[in-house]
Amino acid sequence: MSRESFKRNIERRMEALDQIRENSIFHELKGKIIDYDYDKKSITMTYEATPFHENVFGIVFGGSLAGMFDITFGTLTAGLGDYSVAPTVQISTTFLKGIPTGSTIKICAEAVSAGKTIMNFMGKAYVGEELVGSATGTFMTPRPFKKYVKDKKDEK
Repeated sequence: MSRESFKRNIERRMEALDQIRENSIFHELKGKIIDYDYDKKSITMTYEATPFHENVFGIVFGGSLAGMFDITFGTLTAGLGDYSVAPTVQISTTFLKGIPTGSTIKICAEAVSAGKTIMNFMGKAYVGEELVGSATGTFMTPRPFKKYVKDKKDEK
């Protein structure tokens, strides 16, 4: 994979995420790419901790942080392999500190391995300079990917 195709694939992934329906978790997480590096096989994205993410303790719900890691890893998978869909096989998230609503969460992720069928990632979450969580994830690189939900055009 070339540096140019990596950049093109990541930009295409973000365009696809922007097109996802308004009431989806992808839309609510409001992820933005702020940096990516072809040589390091890494990406940094930011997310806004809105009231949508707040739990009963007044901090970000853990599932939202796991979702942020999931989208960041998935975006890097798309960049490295030109996949529009890259299913999560496994994700493990460690919650280190409560994240206040209103914070900007920065997720820094890198590929540990990028094979033809499986990619492994590790990432860290920060609020400012403070480490608030970490995660590892394994993603499938489908060839081909079986659709479990039919498109409306397929039903006709």
